Amino acid sequence: MHRLCGTVLQPEGPTTCNVIADASVSIGTDGRITEVTTGVPVGTDAIGDADCWILPGFIDAHLHLPQWDRRGIDGLSLFAWHEQVVYPAEARFTNADLAERLAEDFVTGMIANGTTTIAAFGSPHAEATDRAFGVFARRGLRAIFGKTLNDVNCPKGLCEPTDKALDEARGLAAKWHNAENGRLRYAFSPRMPVCCSDKLMRGAAALAEMMQCHIQTHVAESLAEVAAVREKFPDQLDDVDVFAEMGLLTPRTVLGHGVFLNQQQRAQVAEARTAVVHCPTANLFLESGIMDYVAQRAAGVPLALGSSVAGGDEPFMPRVAVECLQLAKALKVVGMPKRSQPTPKPAEAWWLLTKGAANALDLADRIGTIRVGLEADCLVVRPEPWIATLPPEQQVSALLYTIRPHQIEHVFIAGRRVGP
Repeated sequence: MHRLCGTVLQPEGPTTCNVIADASVSIGTDGRITEVTTGVPVGTDAIGDADCWILPGFIDAHLHLPQWDRRGIDGLSLFAWHEQVVYPAEARFTNADLAERLAEDFVTGMIANGTTTIAAFGSPHAEATDRAFGVFARRGLRAIFGKTLNDVNCPKGLCEPTDKALDEARGLAAKWHNAENGRLRYAFSPRMPVCCSDKLMRGAAALAEMMQCHIQTHVAESLAEVAAVREKFPDQLDDVDVFAEMGLLTPRTVLGHGVFLNQQQRAQVAEARTAVVHCPTANLFLESGIMDYVAQRAAGVPLALGSSVAGGDEPFMPRVAVECLQLAKALKVVGMPKRSQPTPKPAEAWWLLTKGAANALDLADRIGTIRVGLEADCLVVRPEPWIATLPPEQQVSALLYTIRPHQIEHVFIAGRRVGP
């Protein structure tokens, strides 16, 4: 059992982020929050103090484990990035020992940056994916994860026979989905439509439905990708229509990027209750475009944030959230005609990092905020002390813009201290 002391940040909705000063959070032996109260003296048994903050753990809903040590390689378009960075990074994972070592480094990096939950792609290699799940289990990370599926238009060594790819994914899902008391979940992970046959996509959708697993893939990430999908699937209108036809557009599906979704596509995604992960740092880094976050929100699309490492160079999720706010402001400033809808505020950014992402990933019954009965995925941080002197709404903003990884003192996942 642990008792955390400090100021609690409690995201509740896009416009509501409560600040509870002088608080105490008790964690039971089952890893769940048993009490959130105020005015309890900081005893010798406490973790944290009056200068600390207790935050929900950050959720990174779209990134790529094999690219962890390939961050910051600039100057490439999306398809050039795949050829020169993505595919060589994944090809190394034929060496399962190397893959396991990189998974260790990846988890260390996630925890150091306060990320307690990931939705991430592996490589097409089954043993490397299995070993990564083993690292997640031992280190305590909460993960939605799966081997990348592709059977066409990929380099030799990464392009698998369809039946082999599906059989290996099914075996991994049987072993790891809902393992570790539900902390680990499997995601069937078609890379993107241009790299997948109809049979592979339909098979992944059927297996995900049968086994009640997640699905993750990429959608409308760049204009070149959109054009390639239209060329490969002339009988479908667009990426979203392809996913709908293949059975991949479901409430358990997570679509990365969505930069070029139009109004009709956003409505179709929202109706299917499929989540879109906004990756603002990656979209800008690869010059793919700027997703219209406000339009996605107005359409009712479930939203989360992703670092898209290593297409994005920044693994610290509050910085990704700040970029989301800044790009929304940029679109409002330069857009024609001028829009009247409000841009997201810091409270919404915190929500996207935590409870909103938990909603999008179907994890809201477990994590996302500091509430009695939820599993204790939380951080104890020590930000700059002047933040505490501000009014609560300004505290929410200042904390988002100034917090840094080195200020994280304790990371808990499911009530277990995992670092840093």
